[in-house]
Amino acid sequence: MAGDRDARQKAAEKEAAKAAKRAEQKAKRAAKEAAKADKKGSVNGGDDTSDQDQPNDTENGSLSHSVSQVSLSKSDNQPCEEDHGRSTTGVLASHPQSRDIQIDSFTLLFHGHELLADTRLELNYGRRYGLLGLNGCGKSCMLQALANREVPIPEHIDMYLLDKEMPASDKVALHAVMEVDQEKVRLEAEAEELAEAEMTPEVEARLADVYERLDALDSDTTEARAASILHGLGFDKEMQHKKTREFSGGWRMRIALARALFLEPTFLLLDEPTNHLDLEACVWLEDYLSKFKRILLMVSHRWLPLLRA
Repeated sequence: MAGDRDARQKAAEKEAAKAAKRAEQKAKRAAKEAAKADKKGSVNGGDDTSDQDQPNDTENGSLSHSVSQVSLSKSDNQPCEEDHGRSTTGVLASHPQSRDIQIDSFTLLFHGHELLADTRLELNYGRRYGLLGLNGCGKSCMLQALANREVPIPEHIDMYLLDKEMPASDKVALHAVMEVDQEKVRLEAEAEELAEAEMTPEVEARLADVYERLDALDSDTTEARAASILHGLGFDKEMQHKKTREFSGGWRMRIALARALFLEPTFLLLDEPTNHLDLEACVWLEDYLSKFKRILLMVSHRWLPLLRA
């Protein structure tokens, strides 16, 4: 009984701390809006020639526009240190604060060969997409171009492309999946930024999603969730506590997949995730991905998981 009371008290204290943090962020936002209002009043009451000709950053900023028309050419505007042979252009057509990704005039060249030309790419939050095509038609090339932000995908949309195995190290498999310190810092910084921004429906939706993800990373069930994902991918309890350097490349690929699923990024890109899985793990992955609630884009030769996901 005493243990149950301590657990309930600990949970209550944790929730109270979270509520206090959110209240503090709301107070900061209210203070910032009040300061803006005071500044605007002082400008309107001052010299007519002081700032009338100066552009207003808030009015001209991305938050005030329903559609952003920003053109980006990776080869021209963001040269990559390593030449992948890709040339990509596109125009962001969705709201810059939206969780959806809509790119107009999407063109992708690979060593001069045209893979896509003047195409519209639409990836909506909460939907799952399967990318089908013949070998060599450019599916993986397209995923890499998206993951490298060679088209104007907003920075607040975090992406995870599963394209290589977990590095061999002394970390045990379970801890390698659960290592989220960097992700928590990023999410907390994003929450602070959103709390100070103008509260539009898009910003409010993003803030709720960030809080949900932070709660999941801080939850007492975090280790159990990571262990459950590893178990679904074929790791028994003993394997979960083995060092990653003790696994083959195929099993380290499974660890990398488990980490991608554990982090639940806004945009998850999977390139042939079933290549290193046995039938039982494939069935588990199919069921897991069918419940993924953010944006999923997957390439696979297994038609059934794509159709059901």
